[in-house]
Amino acid sequence: MANNLIGRFYLKRTGNGNLIGEFSNNQSRNEIKTESADLIKSADGNYYGEYYSTWQENGESLFANLKISPKEGNNKLFTLNWSRNGKPVFVGEGMLCDDILIGDYQDVINEKEQSP
Repeated sequence: MANNLIGRFYLKRTGNGNLIGEFSNNQSRNEIKTESADLIKSADGNYYGEYYSTWQENGESLFANLKISPKEGNNKLFTLNWSRNGKPVFVGEGMLCDDILIGDYQDVINEKEQSP
């Protein structure tokens, strides 16, 4: 059985619309690491939009496209999708607290990895 990654994050919007924050997960050896995301396209001048996300794992820089949108059926919650080459890598949900986006995320396991 796959060891799924489950994590938490916060992201704060800068005056230029970019995001800065921190994250940790059940595979990060109790470390809290930084993440940043450069705004590509804003949907409303708030958190909704498309970003180019950057973070490090084991000393290696990693990148993904991040899309933040309203959660279907609840415009007070956010849906986050990180992808590479059009394929999902992580999915998450968040909410605002004092204009800071906080939430959780998990990795996306493809069907091959889920097979015994």
